[in-house]
Amino acid sequence: MWRERYMNRGVLALAAVLTLAVAAGCAPDGPGGGIPTHPGDTYSVTLEWDAPTTDAVGRPLQDLSGYRLYYWESEFTAGSETMIELGAETGVTVSGLLAGDYLFAVTALDTLGNESDLSDPLPVQVGP
Repeated sequence: MWRERYMNRGVLALAAVLTLAVAAGCAPDGPGGGIPTHPGDTYSVTLEWDAPTTDAVGRPLQDLSGYRLYYWESEFTAGSETMIELGAETGVTVSGLLAGDYLFAVTALDTLGNESDLSDPLPVQVGP
């Protein structure tokens, strides 16, 4: 369903392998304190991916200009994504996330502004 919205958006092929690290915004309670439930706590997620080396037709990619990171809270709902414009780095840390379930995906951009299809989404659960 999420892929239908983004099919045929550009000429780049992105073979992204997203990896992540989740960092909490506060320390847990001490022994015997139970599981912390602090609704205002925020978390950060660090994502990394492999840069594409070819375009959608298999030619060597020579005009990669950067990436866009998209993420959805809980589940994919068309129009509910958050998009972050990124430079040419193959990683980003997203901060200020509340506890919950997220989906992350990345696209590549060429110098003409063509955008690749979304990478496969990476589900991430953050928080206690």
